[in-house]
Amino acid sequence: EPEPEPAFTPKNAERFVPLRELKAKSGWTVQLVAGNLEQTALSVLREYPQLGDAVYTRGERQCESWFMVFYGEYATIDAAKEAVENLPESLRNRSPWIRAIRTL
Repeated sequence: EPEPEPAFTPKNAERFVPLRELKAKSGWTVQLVAGNLEQTALSVLREYPQLGDAVYTRGERQCESWFMVFYGEYATIDAAKEAVENLPESLRNRSPWIRAIRTL
């Protein structure tokens, strides 16, 4: 029998939101970054402290942990697009992804 996976403990609990809680919301959000290392998400949060609404979560992709940083919760796709336009240029250059929250 395989060993059970150890419980995940986020390194920045204040900015971590479980994926199931994010999916329970509605509207649109902006995905700033994603990757298989929690450190990637933490680095973005640390580098852009002005984005106080940004949170990160952990999902799964190809049977591996996948960490994503999301910014904001918007009622319309146009509001999400406007939020992207107001991001720091260095983040806009990373091609943020506007996503319907239900598809996370």
